[in-house]
Amino acid sequence: MPAVPDRSDDPVHGARADDAAALPSWRIDAGALRAALAGGLAQDWTVDVVDETGSTSADLTQACRTAAWRGARDAVRVRVAYRQTAGRGRQGRPWQGQAGLTFSVAMPLPLAPARLSGLSLAVGLSVAEALEDLDPALGRRVGLKWPNDLQIDGRKLAGILIESVPGSVPGVIWAVIGIGLNLVRDARMEAALGRPLAGVSEGLPGFDAARDPTRILGAVLNRLAAMRMEFLAEGFAPMAPRWSARDAFRDEPVRLLHDGALQAEGLARGVDADGHLLLETATGLQRIASGEVSLRGAAA
Repeated sequence: MPAVPDRSDDPVHGARADDAAALPSWRIDAGALRAALAGGLAQDWTVDVVDETGSTSADLTQACRTAAWRGARDAVRVRVAYRQTAGRGRQGRPWQGQAGLTFSVAMPLPLAPARLSGLSLAVGLSVAEALEDLDPALGRRVGLKWPNDLQIDGRKLAGILIESVPGSVPGVIWAVIGIGLNLVRDARMEAALGRPLAGVSEGLPGFDAARDPTRILGAVLNRLAAMRMEFLAEGFAPMAPRWSARDAFRDEPVRLLHDGALQAEGLARGVDADGHLLLETATGLQRIASGEVSLRGAAA
């Protein structure tokens, strides 16, 4: 597994942190990560780990614009940062996180844009299943919130943002997948957001801050590699039942908002083969594409 050293001076492959106190105390163990990926579909993925950068997704987007498609597993690139200063969430919202595992994966997909439907749900499912691989009890507590969040007991555990980047070879799209996974609950972030968050540590017995971030990253990358092969072959359709089984709002009343304005409301009935939300309304069952809408419980 090729890897860039932890403190590279190259502006694309690394960045130095001026404020070491802002960085988490844990580090990704390169040897342990190689062992976790050995023999699997992600064993040849390139993994770069840096102290600080503006945005791991922005870094990979820049790299993807010039990357050639080789059709091999090692074409996938992963970039991990202990601190991001210009991260972005949905709808362009600024996002920063020092209490979590933050990384991006640039995944080449020789697919037509229309066949990318459901990819964000497939990624969320992969992260949830990776956590279950680590600890079945933790996995059972993780719910999926359409279209791209993970929760524990209604509190946000992880968020996902995907951007598609045309490749340098016709017919190839790079999916740049940004993932932020809370390792612990961050009181400062909770205060800033005005709502409670969740962390992996509360559901993983004996959480070890020194070694578990590496274990978690390895499990997620292995699941993402398997998901990529399944998605290339059949799309999201075979994953839809597994996603719906983890739906945190299944059969509950929900509202869909856009910029705070109500767009639709009804009962959540899972998702279809394309990853559209199935919403049972007074006028019948509707299929909702993700777009820029946000889902909220009716009582929220």
